[in-house]
Parts: sequence; C-alpha cells; structure tokens
Amino acid sequence: MRWFLVLLLAALAWAAPARAELILNVTLDYDQERDHVATQAVFNDLARYLSGAVGQPVKLIMTQNAERVGERIRTGSFSMLLAPAQLVGVAMRHGYTPVAKTEREAKVVLMATKGANVKSLETARGKRIALPHGESLVSYMFRGEMNALGLSPSRYFSQVSHMNQYGAVLYALEIGQADLAAVKDDVAKDWIAKHPGASIVKTLAQIPQAGVVVSDKLDAGLKDKIRSAFTKIDKDLDARLNRAKMGSFDPADTADFEFVSTRGFYSPEVLPGASIATAEQVKKLMDQGVPLFDVRPVAHYREGHIVGAVNLPYVMNSPKEVEFDDSVDSFDLTRLPKDKNAPMIFQCNGAECWYSYKAAHYMVKRGFKKVYWFRTGLPAWKAAGYPVQRGS
Repeated sequence: MRWFLVLLLAALAWAAPARAELILNVTLDYDQERDHVATQAVFNDLARYLSGAVGQPVKLIMTQNAERVGERIRTGSFSMLLAPAQLVGVAMRHGYTPVAKTEREAKVVLMATKGANVKSLETARGKRIALPHGESLVSYMFRGEMNALGLSPSRYFSQVSHMNQYGAVLYALEIGQADLAAVKDDVAKDWIAKHPGASIVKTLAQIPQAGVVVSDKLDAGLKDKIRSAFTKIDKDLDARLNRAKMGSFDPADTADFEFVSTRGFYSPEVLPGASIATAEQVKKLMDQGVPLFDVRPVAHYREGHIVGAVNLPYVMNSPKEVEFDDSVDSFDLTRLPKDKNAPMIFQCNGAECWYSYKAAHYMVKRGFKKVYWFRTGLPAWKAAGYPVQRGS
C-alpha cells in the first residue's frame, strides 16, 4: 500500500502544472556598484521575496549595460524590469507597463567650476563639458534637454567627454580638463561644498530615479500582485535597497514616466526660422488657402489624414537628430511652392514623429521664409475635433 501511495503522490506531482518562472531584470545605473557583494545579496533577496509574494518562482538577472538591456526590452525578454527611469521609458514603448517607482528622485544639473565663468547654459557655448557614461540616466536627460532646445551638444560645446565612472567626471573638473559637467544634484551639492565658487548653472527636470515595469503579456491579477509586493517591502530589505541607491517604492503608472519616456525620443520643441503652429492655427491657415503637406509615408496617409492635406513623403535616411545630414534624405521640391515667401505647413504623426521636423527644417535651410511646423500633428488635429478621412 505504501508504494502505491508513493507512486500516486509522484504521479500527482508530475501532473500538476509547473508555476511559470518570472524573469526579473535589475539594471543598475552607472553610479551604482553592481559587483559589490552587498549589492548582489540585496537583489537576490528581493527576487526571493517577490517569488513568495506573487506565488511564482522569480529568476534574477543583473546587469549594468543599458544598451544591451534596451535590445532585450524590444524583444520582450523580461517579465519585469527594475531599472533607471530612461529604460522604463523605453520599455513603455515596447509592451511594458509601470507598476512602481522609487521614492528616491533624480534631478540632473549642469555644474560649472569657478574659473569657467559660466553662469547659464547660454554662456556655456564653446566650453568643455564632461558627462557620465553615454547610456546613464544623467547623459540621457542631458541629451534630451539639448534636443528639446534644438541644440546639438557636439556643436554647442567645444569638447564633449563621456566618462564611464561618475568619479571620473568630477576628476575632469578637478584637473581642469572640463569647464562644466552634468551630474545628479546631490553629487553637485557635495562637490560645490568642497569647491567654493563652483555653481549649478542649470537644473533639468526632476524624475523618479528608477521604476518597475511588467510585461503586458502578464495577466492583470499578477501585475497587481507585483505592484503590491514592491510597495510592501519590509523595513530591513527596504533599508538595504536604499543603501544600494535604489530605495523604497510607491505605486506608479504611465503618467509618472511620461516625461522621461519622451524627453530623448521626441522631436525638438523649437525650430529657428519656422513658426510652430497649433491645430487651431493650422485650421485657420488652411481656411485662408495655405497648403498643408502631410509628409508621412503613403501607407500612413491612407490610414487617416487631415481633410485637404497633400501627401508629400519626406524620405528619411538620416538619424533622428537635431543636426542631421539632409543630403542622404529625399524630398520632392517640384511639388512645393517655388516662391520662397509662400506660406506652407508641414505635419506628420505628432511630436514623436520626425518627418515634419525634417521637412520644415529642409525648407528653412533653403531659404523659405513662411514655414509652419505643425509639431503636434494628426493627434492634436483629432483632439481638436477636426475632420479626418481615410484613403488617397
């Protein structure tokens, strides 16, 4: 009888569905010590805690290579990701939803030495700047700020140096190899306290330092368990996470990371030589006979376009950068007004779409004087309640 019970229990265990393993990726920013024994231990304990809290085994993968993690995000390789805010932003565009954010926030600042004679970003033109690793949160936010202002760091500054370690950024200031640096504000304050005369010359936006996203493939109940687990971590583990520069967690949603998710991804917020128009202004201009050119690919235009818009695709081969080489792009000027004083409007899929930015920039560069850039494009037109049609 005993052997029968043993076989029965074994059979039942074999037949029971195995609990799916959840993959937790923890990506540390470049100012966190990934290889420190205490750091490894705290995130191993976090994975064990999560496994018990959600009732499924959790496998931990730790990394500090943001670029490689970005590639894995695009392929949906992780069940959940605990990472710096800029990677949360990337994940939001590739099938992940935020469920938690760190209480610890990050504020990126530009700090200048006493001898640099820099009082603002405007007076920093032509100076030398030191930045941390190119994939760090600080560098991401700095590039995003410059992009929003329509500025190219490589042209704005006489020298841009990236350092793999945050300490090297400060050392570059110490030995006079840089005039200013982008760092987190707590680092700046500590350094300024030791270097009288140094100062913060510009403060960028304050954002969550890191966040947790979960794959949209997970069911709603499991997502809720994960959100709850991160916000109910016990005091001991919480204190250890704080020492690892991660900290306590609050519930979060997409709104908490909307700014950072768009900062380094959207088109610039300015375009010298062109007028940036709202949906209402575009409607008024069109009513006055000003042509609107929808510069998206034909397939996008056919899916839905502004009534009266002329499809004139801007063929974009250059990267999505402020200082792009339009010689590798293609734009059919024969279908545009010849008079350089003739008004014209360019539009695409909204602020994240670079077709209209490049088309407007292309025309300004060639001396056209009345270029209107409808930056917010089709989404803003729809939101204003104006008509849209499908087809050619």
